[in-house]
Amino acid sequence: MPDDELLPPPIVSPDLYDDNYFRHACGGSEVWRESGGTKADGIYPGSLTRARLQPGEVVVDIGTGRGELLAVAVKMGAARAVGVEYASAAVEMAHRTLEAHGVTDRAKVILADARAIPIDDETADLVTMLDVVEHLAPEELAGTLREARRVMKPGGRILIHTFPTRTIYDWTYRWQRALSPTKRKTWPAQPRNNYELTMHVNEQTVWSLGKSMRAAGFTNVKTELGEWVYTSMLPDQRACRLYHRLARVPFTPIKALGVSNLWGSATR
Repeated sequence: MPDDELLPPPIVSPDLYDDNYFRHACGGSEVWRESGGTKADGIYPGSLTRARLQPGEVVVDIGTGRGELLAVAVKMGAARAVGVEYASAAVEMAHRTLEAHGVTDRAKVILADARAIPIDDETADLVTMLDVVEHLAPEELAGTLREARRVMKPGGRILIHTFPTRTIYDWTYRWQRALSPTKRKTWPAQPRNNYELTMHVNEQTVWSLGKSMRAAGFTNVKTELGEWVYTSMLPDQRACRLYHRLARVPFTPIKALGVSNLWGSATR
């Protein structure tokens, strides 16, 4: 395990991830906020089902945020769930989540840098990283993936989700804007919101995510497009139809122009 005191400072400061971000801008925030932390967005049980979580397994969730995945994992039969999070605001919220779900006997959250996880080698049957990789610069992602692999048991599994893709912004949006004189005048040159401009330092494509996972030493690497179509950045809502049409095309290079989320999975 790397010494976190020797690591360079994170590219994105943990101080930027404040209470307001996790309550209002982070995925799943509406469900958490309206339920007081007692309910979890569907992405958490859906992700664990996708990862084939089995009763009795140990789960490590890197970038756990408010901690919903930990609570859901325990309720789905995990023997133990450990969250790793470097933002203090999130750790406090995760403690509240675990208490609200009554799972503090089997789940905990650790304040730590994902590049130096204070967990023993070969601990986890399953490692999850939901909407984390886009917040890590390439060298940070490489270190985090190596740490993820280190804490996995031989034959253990990793599941990654990332949103939004680089493709929908740097290809589809810019292509639409470039081809229309009207759009060039009325559409912003930069489609990303303020949070994305500040925090998303490494948006992915199907191919870049797979390359990073293989470089970290994972086997059976599979990256695939998800199911989401994101169009909130479009000033002209009529343009939304194009994203939905592209997302229905079965050919991956075309489909990637419309789908906004990616999944990655692999084994150690």
